[in-house]
This record gives sequence, structure tokens and C-alpha cells, in this order.
Amino acid sequence: MQKKSLAILALAAALLIALLPFQALAEEDAQSAMKADKTGTNPINFTFDARLYNEYQWLNTEGDGNQNITTFEFRAPLLDGKLQFRVKARYLDISADLNDDGTDDLDDSGFGDTDIRFLTVPYLNMAKKLAIAVGLEVFLDTAEEDSLGSGATSLGPQVFCVFFKPFGGLFDLVAPAYQHKFSVDEDDGRSDVHQGLIDVFALKMSKDKQRWALINPTMIMDYENNTEFLNVDIEVGTMLDKYFGTKGHSVYLRPGFQIGADRLADGSVECGYKIIW
Repeated sequence: MQKKSLAILALAAALLIALLPFQALAEEDAQSAMKADKTGTNPINFTFDARLYNEYQWLNTEGDGNQNITTFEFRAPLLDGKLQFRVKARYLDISADLNDDGTDDLDDSGFGDTDIRFLTVPYLNMAKKLAIAVGLEVFLDTAEEDSLGSGATSLGPQVFCVFFKPFGGLFDLVAPAYQHKFSVDEDDGRSDVHQGLIDVFALKMSKDKQRWALINPTMIMDYENNTEFLNVDIEVGTMLDKYFGTKGHSVYLRPGFQIGADRLADGSVECGYKIIW
């Protein structure tokens, strides 16, 4: 089967699974309260959302290695807010000396893989301070160079819970998640993709809801290559509206580091701009 047909099939599967007759969001007041939040930090707040962010990584290579990733992300609610659509497109620039011989074995730039996700919330109970979300992500093999992508079209079903005000209100929300990622088509000579990602997202807002801090550890388990490592991101951000008279504009800074012998990078720093409406 041609790759284009597989991509269309994957998108159709994403729509089919996302449009299964899940329970509609039952609490209109809770949804209205979430829509007033323009920070873009609540993963089940289905608003229109445009983001542009840049991440610089120090790669874990024998010699010098670095990668710069510029990402445009767009999110939109569908079906009266019962479904969220998200797309990410990336431009990458990578240079790496893999053998510590003073020569860059990789020196490429161009567009990378694109991914599309559909997400819905089948369960929301604010009395119990709990929500459950399920989704399907489609990773499209759109990279211009082998070094800029996985070389595979993959699917990534996911499920996560959102606990509101847990631990006596220590955090505003905590969201543990699991995603299982597997390839359905690979380029010649490229490996299958088979991964599991365990993710925990813990958010703390300021009292005026204008600033936030979060920590986001993610365990990446590569079942195909029998490797694993931990990625930890820490983010601080602020709304800009009271300074510039805008509506729903914010910026953030997100440094990170990785732990484990199989890590892909030693550290990273990301900065981004978000517009929520």
C-alpha cells in the first residue's frame, strides 16, 4: 500500500476512534470556567490556540552535537467543544559529531515530521475533581531528510487523567498519562517505531491566574530498541495582556534535562509564545 494511502487511512482511523459515542461533557458551568482560562495550561480546556516555540537541544553525542527545533502548533475545538483537533509542524536544524573526530556526521536542516491529534473527554466530574481524556495522535512521515524525522508513519493512542486541586490544593492540577506509539509504515532501511511514554504534568497557578509554573517528567520506553530514559521539563510563564492590552497572549520559558545512558540529549531550553481565544 502506498504511503499516501496509509496516511489517509491513519487519519480516517483517528476520526473514527475520536468520534465514537463517548459521553458528552456534562458540566456546562465547569466548561465555562475553563474557557475563561487563557493560559493554555489546562490540557482539557478546548479553546482556539496558536503557538510558536523554539527548542534548542544539547545532544548526547560523542563529539559536539546540537539541534534546534521550531514548532508551530494549532488547536481548535470541534463538535461544540466535545472534541479537540491539534496539529504540530516543525522545522529542524541539526549538526552532530557522532564519532568525536572533529567532523559533523550530521549537518541537515529542513521540515520534520508532522503530527495530528484528536482528543475528547468522556468523563468530567468537578464534584470529584476528576476528568479522563482519551485521544489518538497520528505521526506523519513528512521529514525532508532522514536525520529530521523517524522515517515512519505511526499511531499513538493515549489516555490521561486530570486531578483538580490534588494534595489539599498544593497543585492546581496533576495529569498522569500514557501513550503507546507504533508505526504502521516505515521507509526502506528504517526501524519500526514501538514506544511507550509515561507522562506526569503538575501545574501551579498564581492567585491572580496570570502566572504559572509546572513540572513535566516523561519516561520514554523504546520497546523496539530496548532503551529508556527520563526527560524532565520545568516551565514558567506569564500572561501579557495587562502589559500590552492584548487578549489571551502569553510567553513561557521551559528548560529541561534528560537522565539515563540512552538519553538523546543532555539538556534543552525552549521559549514560546501562545495566543488563546
